[in-house]
Amino acid sequence: MIRFRRLFELVSDADRRRFAEASDLFRAAFPYEAEAIDRIAYMLLNRRSITFDPILLLSTDARDRITGLAFVYYFSELNYGYLQYFASDPRRPARGIGIALYEALRELLAARGAKGMFLDVPPAEPEKLKDKSRAAINRRRLRFYARYDVQKVLGTLWDVDANPRNDGYLTTLLFDPLGRKPMLAKADARAVVRNILVDQYAFEPDDPFVMRIVGSFADNPVRLAPIGTQPERAVPTRGKYLLPIKMVVSERHHIHHLREKGYVERPVRVAAILKGLEGLPIERVPTRHFGEDHLTAVHTPALVGYLKAMGQKLDDKALIYPEVFPIRRPDRIPRALEDRAGYFCADTFTPLTRNVFAAARDAANVALTAATLIEKGERFAYALCRPPGHHAERRIYGGFCFLNNSAIAAHYLSRHGPVALLDIDYHHGNGGQDIFYARPDVLTVSIHGHPSHAYPNFSGYADERGEGNGLGFNHNFPLEPPVDDDRYMVVLDRALSVIRNFKPRILVLSIGFDIMRGDPTGSFALTNAGMQRIGKRIGRFGAPTLIVQEGGYALGNLRSGSHAFFTGIAEAWHD
Repeated sequence: MIRFRRLFELVSDADRRRFAEASDLFRAAFPYEAEAIDRIAYMLLNRRSITFDPILLLSTDARDRITGLAFVYYFSELNYGYLQYFASDPRRPARGIGIALYEALRELLAARGAKGMFLDVPPAEPEKLKDKSRAAINRRRLRFYARYDVQKVLGTLWDVDANPRNDGYLTTLLFDPLGRKPMLAKADARAVVRNILVDQYAFEPDDPFVMRIVGSFADNPVRLAPIGTQPERAVPTRGKYLLPIKMVVSERHHIHHLREKGYVERPVRVAAILKGLEGLPIERVPTRHFGEDHLTAVHTPALVGYLKAMGQKLDDKALIYPEVFPIRRPDRIPRALEDRAGYFCADTFTPLTRNVFAAARDAANVALTAATLIEKGERFAYALCRPPGHHAERRIYGGFCFLNNSAIAAHYLSRHGPVALLDIDYHHGNGGQDIFYARPDVLTVSIHGHPSHAYPNFSGYADERGEGNGLGFNHNFPLEPPVDDDRYMVVLDRALSVIRNFKPRILVLSIGFDIMRGDPTGSFALTNAGMQRIGKRIGRFGAPTLIVQEGGYALGNLRSGSHAFFTGIAEAWHD
């Protein structure tokens, strides 16, 4: 079994262990460039300060041992990649590792919305080689790329004017259109080639060699030719290797079931979503159990202790709603547990029952389990949580939410580097905002109905930007209706631009299908097509993404919206 993991940074012990193993493979595969692995380490450690995205993709076997690597400069502003290093472990039988790794890399770039990938390889013409015995090896390399319809770039000085930073060796410039029609605009080629010479070969942008090579791209479109006569097997960028999407679901969510009229947060919500996901490339993973320290890392021990105590005290039929709200005198806490509900609760429609804490803790375990999948290298993981969590703040619960699943997961993942928490539920993600308001390591962004008329009413305004060290790391996008697909996409693109500038290690997405038309708690009017477009944008974002379920209370929307959203995620690998 071959699996693939992208190594983003060298923060965790697992990251460092994998990189050490990859370094060993790299030195075996590239003995004359062994020191180059140190430069790759520098780029991974300094992702936020360089002008491109360094992509290190690793293949592993069934025992999680690294069997191959690919390293790409991804120029996100241009939507092109440059493949610098590509190798399977020369000390092991290949067994198709190179083919699978290259196809997985193409999927990954396609998911980023890449227009193509450049490669420079040793030439096959003996007259261009210092060591003519290498011609046969170089021809085999070209035959490998031919099966993917990789094109040779013609009519430039790249393979004529020897690069002085490459010890005078000539190389052949290739272009992989990633399953698209082979087409390369002159302006794109010039920009990418300039970036390659500057970022990889350390030339100054105005160096005469750079200007000469870039200027030699005169044809528009650039002339391309297949390697050989016909490709052996043109392989499109399908989601064969980097899918399925992993999903975690609480097995006991149904114990939290209020049969009160108007209480729309019902167990059938999970069944509706699961029905909508049928037929999609999603694989279910069992829930793990985590200690309470993960809960108290983002919530006060008083809140966690209160929810736990109420679960131990109440009988099966008890429902506790707040009757008094002693917020004005927080030092005077009511003596009776029932009377303390208003001390910890933000509203009058989120009751406590015997099973609330057990169900909420299970939901947090779902989110944490999915977070560990991202931690281990999964591209996407979906935490189908119930009850939801994004309204639970550090010291209060409310809005059907008791523990903040997405914030618990975001805090857990933040030990590996910066995390962005994007909330696209109809209602403001006040919980995440409150928990991370003074922290610069977790960026919180929320798109929601304007709090002047939408719950929670007291937060979600555009001028709430964070405080202390967290100033500037909270962004709200409150919207007045009407909000259709097109308007939402404009705002989503603005939000993703903010996140992209933050350069997160991981994206946590709090998703609510209550942004769709007809939801009983919202006033937006997104359609299935809009949800699919959202999924595609999230799928193309590029960072490992943990998707945490929040709201959505129209069963039809939950079925069709979940199907549309995850179809968009899957399609992002294919385009």
